[in-house]
Amino acid sequence: MSTITFRVSEAEKEFIQKMAEFNGVSVSELSRNNLLESLEDQIDLDLYEKARQAHRAKDESISLQEMKKVLDE
Repeated sequence: MSTITFRVSEAEKEFIQKMAEFNGVSVSELSRNNLLESLEDQIDLDLYEKARQAHRAKDESISLQEMKKVLDE
């Protein structure tokens, strides 16, 4: 397993340690999980924005009434 180091202030260090303790995990686990979750959220947001732009470019939405007609046929 690799190691990544980053610098924080004393106050940030204390806060991170308290949050790790509060969550019942190590500082390493807390940092790793939150960092990876944040990066995954960025990817999800980017994919959402691209899908939204594609939808705007070619909107194929139909109304509820139109959908009912399609499903009844």
